[in-house]
Amino acid sequence: MNMIGKFFGRSSSISPEEVFWRWFSKNSSRLLDFEADQERIFDELSHQLSQVHPDLTFEFSPKFEFGREFVISADGIRDAFHAVERLAQNAPELPHWKVVAFRPRRSIEHGIRLGSLSLGSDDLWFYIEADGSKVGLTLYIAYWENLDEKEARLASFLLLDNALGEYDVETKLGFIECKPLPEDPERFGLMPFRKLTAAVDALFASLTRRLH
Repeated sequence: MNMIGKFFGRSSSISPEEVFWRWFSKNSSRLLDFEADQERIFDELSHQLSQVHPDLTFEFSPKFEFGREFVISADGIRDAFHAVERLAQNAPELPHWKVVAFRPRRSIEHGIRLGSLSLGSDDLWFYIEADGSKVGLTLYIAYWENLDEKEARLASFLLLDNALGEYDVETKLGFIECKPLPEDPERFGLMPFRKLTAAVDALFASLTRRLH
């Protein structure tokens, strides 16, 4: 270590993750009650995350008895997954916080509302098949002919994210296609969306066993 390094210690080698968590810890009380100044606090937090990786984003849970969950997300961008994992792994013990890597699985019961579009889990059916070592998925969407295709795809992908969680959508699924829902889906071997989580997990586990 050079003379300057000896004098100032190792502060010059602080990682971006450590810088972030120092800022987070210092601002913990503001973040816990972010509703008091949400726009400013979210702007500051977004800026701090961007210093770690430009594609990182976040979510806060509602307040629980212990505090809140802080979800670190790559927003589905696979190239940023390593940054999510590294930042979560370097999280210190934070009173009132639970740090979660990637958007977790959530209930699909309430569906998704996107602009004027409302898409519920009953509006989706699916078919899965092997796609190499991953699961190929075809989603069949009700009222397809009356929907804006771009909005319908986005809403269905948001429901998919809730059903499987961000990490599994990117690591377990291969191709994803969207098609109109036929009148008699069971006749074509389709399954209702509420069964998707278990079906994907089972097929992926089977494919993984074959490889080993």
